[in-house]
Order: sequence, then structure tokens, then C-alpha cells
Amino acid sequence: MSFHLDTTDRKILKYLSRDARIKVVDIAERLGVTSAAIHQRIAKIKKANIVKAFTLRLNEKALGYATCAFVGVFTDMQGRYDEVIERLRNIEQVVEVHYTTGQYGLFIKLYAKDNDHLMKVLRDEVQQIPGVNRTETLISLDEPINRNIAF
Repeated sequence: MSFHLDTTDRKILKYLSRDARIKVVDIAERLGVTSAAIHQRIAKIKKANIVKAFTLRLNEKALGYATCAFVGVFTDMQGRYDEVIERLRNIEQVVEVHYTTGQYGLFIKLYAKDNDHLMKVLRDEVQQIPGVNRTETLISLDEPINRNIAF
């Protein structure tokens, strides 16, 4: 099923992208339509799988996780991806996993309290997963841009 976003749908998504907690009545007021119309449009947008989730963005540093790292994972066998993914899912510091092209089989993003904690997570957890040959780690110094895709 193909879904076409019209101008009003796009405006609704922009308001929700800025603040997922915005009240439907506030969106309706800004767009000059009824709250019921906004509810219906949001329901159609959700049904079309345009919105993955309404979520909360945490400040990892404020929670004590000062180190953000990206880790390229080299695997020894293509058939082990599902096993490796399942084990990565159980490491609470891992927040994203991507299948990639190029030299890495998987690319993960994780947060650690500091560099010592990062080393412990890599050495004692990620690198102990059967099927993981080795890893290559890049530490993020700052995240000046983090946003949704423009549409």
C-alpha cells in the first residue's frame, strides 16, 4: 500500500519530530484543523509505517556514559550473523547495530562510562561472542548533528 504525504501530513511530522510530546490539540490549532483530523492523519501515518516509534532521546553523558564509540565487527562466517546479533542485543551498552557493506560485517554504536569501561565491554563481551574475529573501534568526540531525515 502506497501512502502519499501531503503538506498537512508533512507539517504534522515536523511538529512531532521536534517534540513527540506535543499535544494533538496544539498541532490542530497551529494548522487550523480539528483535533479529530490530526488524530486520523497520525493514525494513517502510523499505519503506513512512516513513524517507527514515539520515543524519548536521553542525554547519555548526563547519565554517566561519557564515551560514545562506533565499532566495526569482523565476523568469521556469514551464517553466524543472527547469533552475533542476538548476543549483541544482550549487551546493554550497545544501542545500534547495522549490517554494512565494505570491510565490516556489522557496525555497532555503543556507550560506555569511560575508556576503561569501553575496553572492558569490548574485551569481555563483544570480542567474546562466537563468530566475532576482531573489532575496530572509533571513539566519537562530539555529535554536532543528530536529526531525522529531511522530507
